[in-house]
Amino acid sequence: MKNLIKNKNQIRSFRWLAFASLTLFLTLWTISCDSMVEVIDPDIVTPESLNSEAGIQTLKAGSLGDLSVAMSGSAAGHGATTGLIVMSGLMSDEYDYSGTFPTRREADTRILQNTNGSMNRIYGNLHKARAGAEATIDRAVEFGGALEVESEMQSIVGFSYVLFAETFCGGVPFSKVPAGGGDIEYGMPLTTTEMFNTAVTWFDQAKANAGSNSTLANLAKVGKARALLGLGQIDAAANEVASIPNDFEYNIEHSSNSRRQENGIYIMSTVRRQFSIADGKGGNGLMYRSANDPRTPWDGGVNFGQDDITLYYNQLKYTSSSSSVILASGVEARLIEAEAAANNNNVSEVESIHNTLRATIGLPDLDFTGLTGESLRMAHFKERAFWLYSTGHRQGDLRRLVEVYNMAPSDVFPWGTYFKGGDYSSNLTFPVPVSEANNPNYVECI
Repeated sequence: MKNLIKNKNQIRSFRWLAFASLTLFLTLWTISCDSMVEVIDPDIVTPESLNSEAGIQTLKAGSLGDLSVAMSGSAAGHGATTGLIVMSGLMSDEYDYSGTFPTRREADTRILQNTNGSMNRIYGNLHKARAGAEATIDRAVEFGGALEVESEMQSIVGFSYVLFAETFCGGVPFSKVPAGGGDIEYGMPLTTTEMFNTAVTWFDQAKANAGSNSTLANLAKVGKARALLGLGQIDAAANEVASIPNDFEYNIEHSSNSRRQENGIYIMSTVRRQFSIADGKGGNGLMYRSANDPRTPWDGGVNFGQDDITLYYNQLKYTSSSSSVILASGVEARLIEAEAAANNNNVSEVESIHNTLRATIGLPDLDFTGLTGESLRMAHFKERAFWLYSTGHRQGDLRRLVEVYNMAPSDVFPWGTYFKGGDYSSNLTFPVPVSEANNPNYVECI
């Protein structure tokens, strides 16, 4: 399948043009215990050169590069840079923390402060990707004739809203600097519902501009369906993805060309032994290791992690620094349809969808006979968790079980005694970081 994300290091020199609003975060980043150290490259792209087809493509590459760092992290920085996938994996049941950084341990226990440097960096990088995509859209509209660029960037903006809604508390503001320059337009804090609804609007625009490009159309459809799931519109989500083929994929690409371009999940787990694949985390967690499932491959259990006290189990889903990460896929489309079937208590349809997917990788059929209601839903969510392991979905899925399906957090999230002492928190979300306090509209969490 066509991989559209290109993580190009050379775009860093012009980020000031699109990302001035994100400088609000830099002071706190530089004093964080795991702050990123970067060398600023001299300008290689002038503002004037961005008013061209090549300039628009360069802006697009910058947004996609920031998205890859926000999602996967990278090898750059002191102790590498943590991405949303592993941090949300700690907040849920995918990973145990086997390192020593206190900011990452906060995510493992869900006791997060709004000064958490790792979380703050993810917040900033995700806003950079969004702001860069919006700036690219503005330039593309001015230039004209770049509807596919507009579509792809509109989907990236939509995904940023979805990811904020799934992992952060309500209260995230979305500020902007006009493409032609000028004062920062400070965003108002949005509730979780408002973030999902805004995402739907962006994905609708992306679909309209995709034209005959089925890859871009399918990207927008999966993104919109994901937002609709968050809104509890389960049947509408299934209808949105019905036409997407099973083999569709849109990947976040990584490369060994530079430390910034490397897959941070691989670096933080296999290389640095800080994120250990979990097994029954906090009592409610799934048995990702014991299942011996090809969708969650692992090795280890012999040596300790970076902290020298936690027995380390290494994920093998991402086996190199250039491993790509799936952002949206046909498999996810089928899983959305299966969730709708489960919500309608259609046992045979849920079973059929899952067994058809399992057959593609040689897994035996499941028998859902006798399952109904919550038990059927949980059987589906278990399969979904294995298919989408370590792709940034699990925290949002567990929150949906609580907020849409009205399950108790203590029945869904890791709960009770934390394996390194103390207890897991009842908190389910990342806070809006204090770096946002420069925004006069800042209200922390709603």
